Amino acid sequence: MSRRRPRSQRRSEYQRAVRPAFRHGINATPVTLPEADFGTLGEWAEDRFGAEGARAFDRGDVFYDFSVPANAADPYRPGQRVWLFRPVPDEPAEPIILDVVHRGPRFMVVDKPHGIATIPRGMYVAKSVTIAARRQFSNDDVVAAHRLDAETAGLVLLTGEPRWRGAYQDMFAKRAVTKVYVAVAPVIDLGGGEDGWLTVDLRLEREPGALAVSVVDGEPNARTHIRLARELGDGLALYELRPISGRLHQLRATMNHLGAPIVGDPLYPTVLSLEETAARDLPTQLLATELAFTDPVDGSHVHVRTRRRLALAPDIP
Repeated sequence: MSRRRPRSQRRSEYQRAVRPAFRHGINATPVTLPEADFGTLGEWAEDRFGAEGARAFDRGDVFYDFSVPANAADPYRPGQRVWLFRPVPDEPAEPIILDVVHRGPRFMVVDKPHGIATIPRGMYVAKSVTIAARRQFSNDDVVAAHRLDAETAGLVLLTGEPRWRGAYQDMFAKRAVTKVYVAVAPVIDLGGGEDGWLTVDLRLEREPGALAVSVVDGEPNARTHIRLARELGDGLALYELRPISGRLHQLRATMNHLGAPIVGDPLYPTVLSLEETAARDLPTQLLATELAFTDPVDGSHVHVRTRRRLALAPDIP
């Protein structure tokens, strides 16, 4: 008698069958039609998305489950699910080619440049590591096991098969990965121990709608080890940072709290406009330089170093 496949595997296969195939690495967005008094699907789409919504049917961008094409003249049925391929707002003129610094049988590590996100979200869709990697390696199953924000360059671990995602994502969630960053910021006296390391425990929270996170009273949720690696001149220094937790903007907010905001940061200490951010002389001088861990599948030790450099610290060892 054949063994029944795990429920998670069956659910994953069903979800793959239900949704339309990816387009250029980008998946369709599921939308459950709300209770409303529209006669046709096209009327709803135009009401919600404007003229662009009406044109989506002509482009073949709207589907029902199991990749059945939807038409603007179809009756509007509240509660029904449709899938939408939305316009890509940031399609680059040239393909983004990621530098692969380590390739294993189940994962790879790429060097993310400044100015692109890790996962597609908001204003970053095509300009994300996930979409760029899917296109570069012709593999729509590529996902990131962890995240760097768009302002941080450096190492990102990707998996290429769904069966390995959980093991490597859990490794980061359980803080079983040593992560090392470097940053350029004003020289300050950290007042660390004999070895020069300072441990900073903070509680970081972001108000709804805010771009930056704030340091607030309460039980700490962000721990960071920091040391001043060397002074660079002109009142700047190179810092080494080792986050133990993984809160949003943890390193950037921590350095700002210490009185040494990272050079080029558009959020700390002051939130810059999009125009001011684009006019900066340098991107945020923060780089994820090392990942080290025990492979959760085969037990081997993995230690990967970046090949990228910061503009103000080109001789990082």
